[in-house]
Amino acid sequence: MTSPGTYLAIVLYTLPGFVFGSVIHELSHAAIALRCGDPTPRRDGRMTLDPRRNIDPLGCLALLVAGVGWGRPVPLDPLYLRAGTQRAAVAAAGPLAHLVVAAIFAGALRVELLGSGLDVGGFDTVAQFTLPGVILGVLLQGFLVNIALFVFNALPIPGLDGYAVVRSLLFGAAPRVFLYMEQYRYAIYALVALAALLPPPLSHGSMDPVASMTVGTASLAFDHLIVPGVNPIFLGLPNVLHLLS
Repeated sequence: MTSPGTYLAIVLYTLPGFVFGSVIHELSHAAIALRCGDPTPRRDGRMTLDPRRNIDPLGCLALLVAGVGWGRPVPLDPLYLRAGTQRAAVAAAGPLAHLVVAAIFAGALRVELLGSGLDVGGFDTVAQFTLPGVILGVLLQGFLVNIALFVFNALPIPGLDGYAVVRSLLFGAAPRVFLYMEQYRYAIYALVALAALLPPPLSHGSMDPVASMTVGTASLAFDHLIVPGVNPIFLGLPNVLHLLS
């Protein structure tokens, strides 16, 4: 069980990375769409770094409750994006943007570790009361949340960018498959939710697909890209269910 204080700490440490990543995600969609000839994002004022234009309140709330969030979708005009490759490029820009943001956090982490001399191997984020410790905690969570958002957005599930990429490239080859998935998207959502939520309590915590895809991937990337041989203690993502378990 997660205490309210720990849950609040996870939220506060996660928000900066989520906001930054969401802004760059949506700006990347807008920039690639504009590059492909769609003026809609510029006309609607989406070519901006202003979080107020790119953050979706519901998506932000979802992150705080379930650990998965999203930004405000960029409006597009399909009349300007006729080619499947163009639509796929616009969709792929979002998840790839999270990898770029994660790389920025990785670079900042490397600099902070060299400058502060902190040992990230036994680093406990919620126990930090010094400025270097807090900064390192924010950077760790920023790295984690953007790796997690990349994984989440790249999934080939209706409504996500990964699905939009696959649909844009392969719809002509198997239209019935995509139409079927879209018709029963809510059933797919329910199955995905069950696959994500049931294994931890049923296996007494030994199986956690969400943690494996998010914290596991971030730990592996940290070990290979930032500090070889070190797996930091990531806080994980906000999840209100941890308060109830």
